[in-house]
Amino acid sequence: MTTRTRLWIVIGAFVTALCLGLGATVVVLFFSARAASQPSAVVASYLSHVERGDIATALRMEGRAAKPTEVLLTDKAYRHATDRMTGFRILDTRTVGAASTVEARIEQKSGSTTAKFELAKRRDPASLLGVDTWKLRPVALTTVEVTLGAPGRIDATISGVPLGWKGAVLRIHAFPGKYPVAVTSQSPWFTIPSAAVAVAGFGHSDRFQVPATLTAKGEEAATAAANAWFDKCVADPSFHPTGCSFWLTSGADPGEVWANQTWQVQSRPTLALGAWDFGCRTPTTADVSAGGCWPVTTSTPGEVMFHADYSIPATGETGEITSTGPIEANVEGSITSFTDAGAMFTSVLWTD
Repeated sequence: MTTRTRLWIVIGAFVTALCLGLGATVVVLFFSARAASQPSAVVASYLSHVERGDIATALRMEGRAAKPTEVLLTDKAYRHATDRMTGFRILDTRTVGAASTVEARIEQKSGSTTAKFELAKRRDPASLLGVDTWKLRPVALTTVEVTLGAPGRIDATISGVPLGWKGAVLRIHAFPGKYPVAVTSQSPWFTIPSAAVAVAGFGHSDRFQVPATLTAKGEEAATAAANAWFDKCVADPSFHPTGCSFWLTSGADPGEVWANQTWQVQSRPTLALGAWDFGCRTPTTADVSAGGCWPVTTSTPGEVMFHADYSIPATGETGEITSTGPIEANVEGSITSFTDAGAMFTSVLWTD
């Protein structure tokens, strides 16, 4: 065998080995790509990003656009959360045509939940090679309705980022975890305790409400505002004070003239201040407002009497008139806000 012949044999063996190696590599890459593009693998990759706190990448995978109002859908917010995802397990995959549903168990320190993720098959060059690729549809994240039970704008943070509370209910999405809420603004009238929004798993609807509590100064101002409303009613000389809880059923008879009308307090109503009521709405509450108030009620009714001097010009008769007996007087309404001067009291609508 000549040297040239041996050389061609070596070259042929090398080329054959190279082709076999390339073929094996292509086969390995093909099946690796195919495995990585399966619906379960896409969901596993998504959940791995969430578990690591890589929220930005997870959002890109599901095609969710970033919005300034979605304050919890950031890496920073999730970094400050506790009770985050500690693991997951793919439970089931169901594929029908170009749609696939993957079910997974989500683990948190507080417990486990299940969630379903929807995917759609998409066409791209890899499909021509027999590798189906799947796109994660927008995930059903948990929606949280956040309401701070206090009047006006409150400076607060949630999970270390500004909450953006302006008096209207906030509807925000969140990944599994517990997000601390802290109020940074101070008020002499009320306090709001620290709390946390707890989110278990995916796809739920939760409500988070934290009420403010009146300080001693706030209670004093609220009571003073309600008493001021009562005093204004007492100071009204008409037989039917406008918008008040007491009145006479009729005024002067025809031909009769009343003068020096007064309401005289026999006993003042005893007032009671309730805790913040999230369902309270007044006639002046804006539609977009979360509403809420501190209700004011009467625990013991007061009593008032009406007095006036009367005359009948046609006959020259004069005299005094009084109500036939004590008339019950109540205070009922709400404290809806505070100003630098004190509390704002709004009465209920009183009718005959």
